Amino acid sequence: MTGTKDTKSKGLPAGLTGWLVSILIPVMIGIIPDNSLYTKPLKLFFMITLFVICLVAFNLLPLLASAVLLPALYTVSGVVPADTAFGSWTNTTVWMILGALVLATVLDECGLLIRIAYWTIRKCGGTFTRTLYGIFIVGIILNLITFCNAFVITMVLVYGICKAMNLKPSKESALICLAGCCAGVTPSSFLYNPGYVSLMETAVQNYIPDYKMGILDMPQYLWGLILCCVITLFVLTKLYGAKNMKFEGGKEYFDMKYKELGPMSRKEKKGLAIVGILLIYLITTNLTGLPAAYGFMLIPYLLFVPGISVGNGEMVKKINFPIIFFIASCLGIGVVGNAVGFGDFIASIAVPMLAGKSTLTACLAFLAFGAAANLFMTPYAMVGGLSIPFANVALQLGMSPAAACMILVFACDLVFLPHEVAGYLVMYGFGLMPMKEFIKTQSLKSLVMLIVFVCVMFPLWGLMSML
Repeated sequence: MTGTKDTKSKGLPAGLTGWLVSILIPVMIGIIPDNSLYTKPLKLFFMITLFVICLVAFNLLPLLASAVLLPALYTVSGVVPADTAFGSWTNTTVWMILGALVLATVLDECGLLIRIAYWTIRKCGGTFTRTLYGIFIVGIILNLITFCNAFVITMVLVYGICKAMNLKPSKESALICLAGCCAGVTPSSFLYNPGYVSLMETAVQNYIPDYKMGILDMPQYLWGLILCCVITLFVLTKLYGAKNMKFEGGKEYFDMKYKELGPMSRKEKKGLAIVGILLIYLITTNLTGLPAAYGFMLIPYLLFVPGISVGNGEMVKKINFPIIFFIASCLGIGVVGNAVGFGDFIASIAVPMLAGKSTLTACLAFLAFGAAANLFMTPYAMVGGLSIPFANVALQLGMSPAAACMILVFACDLVFLPHEVAGYLVMYGFGLMPMKEFIKTQSLKSLVMLIVFVCVMFPLWGLMSML
């Protein structure tokens, strides 16, 4: 991210402000008297969780430090025993995501991802508007083959496209960057995302022990997000007059970049074959009965086996290991919250408020709560910490607990400010999407999401017996 420090500016330094907020919020929570429902362990859980979330939101400590601090504080404070606080590390979700990150890193390093990106844009490109939709299609494809771990390569690709077009911060660059956000981040909420799937599956299994979520469940129920992105891009191209927007290079630029890659290498072909094997494994889990986690825990590492040798030790060093620790801590929020009665606490508040209300009203309440939580929590923290409470409330309202979890994932993409999701923050940090344009475009997208949910997804979920 860019920015300069103005030593003459008045007010508190950003870091000090962040520390004050991070400390003040837990203190205010601690002042609230505990009772039979709002117990002391639950109060400490809120204080510790919000303290560490603020540390992450204000970037006050390295991500690895914040990630380790969360379960450590749960343990030291006596909220839960160490085996509960660190229990998320025994969850296969952590190792599923590590395998997905390994796969994405190796495919990126061997050049396969950028080849797919340039090939797709060449086929879709030629005009400014077609390039926008080409970027969106690229994001879907890259996230499909990396199991929703392509947001970084997608954002970097979009930044390169903007630079090649010689775009400055403007409506044109804002449109390209919005397409990049839709391409890099939104697919995580409608494609098979191993992290989200495991979190939702675990939450629902608290109430339906034999519940399983397959590779097609997220696309089946959340495909409406594709429609949301397409409608948003279409409306903005009309509002911004994209038909008249010109850019340098055009299709010739992407033709040139694709030719520079040369023929597909043996490593790229092997990498593509490994992706195919993993997809076949995931598709057949309903027939074999094997957990989806096993595929991610084994198949990506075939890339390092002698004779295949697509990956190497240098590639391993480029894997973002701190994010693994952070994801494990986010999973721990749900585990610890469940142990101290967080789900029952939320249900005791929400159920009386929503009792007697229509199912649509309950769904919209879930969306509103998710959008509000998104301002303060990362998507993994949201899904990890709120899946069980959402499922609990839904069950008491006579709804499917799986539907409530799907709504929570849908809400992860109801974004208004860059800090809410790492991918959006990366895109905004390139400096090509002014804050005014970011808020304007994302607010429109959020409005479209609500309309699509009410008019399309909710009726279809009813027909599919999802609600």
